[in-house]
Amino acid sequence: MYVLSFAGGAVRTSRDGTDPVPAMLEALEGVTLALPAERTVGPDLLALASRADAALDAVLRAREEGDWRIGLGIGAVRRPLPGSVREIEGPAVVAAQEAVQAARRERSATSVPIHVRAADGRHRETAQDAEAVLGLIGWIVRSRNRGQWQAVRALREDPGATQARLAESLGVTQQTVSRAVKTSGWREESAAHPLASRLLSMIDLTSER
Repeated sequence: MYVLSFAGGAVRTSRDGTDPVPAMLEALEGVTLALPAERTVGPDLLALASRADAALDAVLRAREEGDWRIGLGIGAVRRPLPGSVREIEGPAVVAAQEAVQAARRERSATSVPIHVRAADGRHRETAQDAEAVLGLIGWIVRSRNRGQWQAVRALREDPGATQARLAESLGVTQQTVSRAVKTSGWREESAAHPLASRLLSMIDLTSER
């Protein structure tokens, strides 16, 4: 299982000064989670995913919504699952807590605060590899300007859409969409998604349960 802890920090607010949690919870509604995401305390959230692609989707949405510090713990959780994600227990929960604390300690302006911890110590190196790939993806995502964001989001929501259709939905020219997609790093990012999912799956599938 994949336990995701999203930390906003003691004074974390959105760009317009409002509470960032509602928007993040709304974004996570589109992710297939084992239990719905919930606020824990202050501007912090907790989520639980049973599949690697869902965990990756949650991480990507967090990077799109703001500068969340993300801790991902992978391993076992106590069964049966409780009614609330805030009540989950198990090694993966401890791993997620350790990961988000490491993310909170990030001080570099150029770093991407995404940390991965495996509950099973045998998978420490694989977790480090997954963290490196997620950090690279996060850096690409964070580097986009508003126009690139809009184009990539539209493309993610409708992968089979032509640039002409995307341009029409965004109210811009096809040339604008083409330029935004080319300069957004979308192809490079999406090419790394399968590798990230495989690394996360390797840890989960062979962890002690």
